[in-house]
Amino acid sequence: MDIPEQKGSFEKQPDNDLEEQSASFQNTYDSLETLLGSKVVKLIAAKNLVAAEAKLSLSAILLSFAISIALIVITVMVWALLNVGIGFTIYYLSLSLSMPIILLLVINIGLGFWLFKQLKSIWQLVGFNATLAQLALKS
Repeated sequence: MDIPEQKGSFEKQPDNDLEEQSASFQNTYDSLETLLGSKVVKLIAAKNLVAAEAKLSLSAILLSFAISIALIVITVMVWALLNVGIGFTIYYLSLSLSMPIILLLVINIGLGFWLFKQLKSIWQLVGFNATLAQLALKS
């Protein structure tokens, strides 16, 4: 007794089916190679982009640092010249050396305390927790 489903299952498959399977496997393999190649190219491009951004960021940081130093030097020079001018003016008005020194010390120390107080209040607003607190207050 022959079962129709089993009759042709042990026979050799036709050559056309093997060729189609082989061609299908080759197409799949070629597609995988192409996909892998494109992924490698994208990875190399991403690496080059990251390197370029790192160079740009480093240049920006160095430029910012140089500008900050220049601003500090200019500010110190202007402040020193301003102190010298105020000191000479007070000296010529009072004709005493101790008066301009004491007055300039009081002015500079007072300004220093005021700047420190301002810096302290600014630092309380800096940071992730301060940002979240400000957002919570506005909501």
